[in-house]
Amino acid sequence: MTIGGNSVYESTLFKFLTYTLGGSVVTFLFGGWNQALTVLSVFVVFDYLTGLAASYYEGRKNPDDASKGWNSNKGFWGIFKKVLMFSVIALLFQLDKLLGLDGAFSLMTGATFFYIGNELLSLLENYGRLDLPMPPQMKTAITALKTKSDPKDK
Repeated sequence: MTIGGNSVYESTLFKFLTYTLGGSVVTFLFGGWNQALTVLSVFVVFDYLTGLAASYYEGRKNPDDASKGWNSNKGFWGIFKKVLMFSVIALLFQLDKLLGLDGAFSLMTGATFFYIGNELLSLLENYGRLDLPMPPQMKTAITALKTKSDPKDK
């Protein structure tokens, strides 16, 4: 029996191998998938999408400024940084296994929560770049945190 030129068997085999290999890789890298990784993944996707929207909006608002708008180089490095975040988490999981750290007090868990906080700040920053209404206290907090964490200021 064929569906769309492929046999059902080939499609089922492909799915089985994909899910099996994918699950094995995730389990090896992260010890399985947990709620913190789900939240981080959702934040990463929303941060990237709101970053694209903010860049587009700024480019339309400032057509004469070449530093505003979409930039494939910035987009590439944004994705690369997000891949590195998950790589750090995977490396810390391996270190946790080596050191016998499990549960809520592991290095992996700490890094995951740090990156969740970082992505949340980035989301709020993108929200501000889109000129959407934001409480003044939030703007002040974001500016203060950005200034303190900017390596150029040190």
